[in-house]
Amino acid sequence: MRFSLRSQRTWAIWLSAILMLLSFAASAHSVSHINDGINGHCTLCFHQHQLSNAVKSSSLSLPFIPQGYERQQFELQPYFSFTTTAYSSRAPPSFLL
Repeated sequence: MRFSLRSQRTWAIWLSAILMLLSFAASAHSVSHINDGINGHCTLCFHQHQLSNAVKSSSLSLPFIPQGYERQQFELQPYFSFTTTAYSSRAPPSFLL
């Protein structure tokens, strides 16, 4: 089943509107618990807590391995290279003229 561009845009608009509505509803629900204190729970909050902890997540911990380097056991000898050219100009050789 292939959706047209118009229907995809309609779905995106409706889903974004629902997301905004649910965001306002969640903030209004959290404000209703201000006077209840810590021990007051409603069933909606209880089920949300169970659903949010359904997939356990753990922090990633990688072992620390300090980096090191090895010292060179030999001394490098100085090396000088000289540039030599096989020709002095870009003209063709004189025997071809």
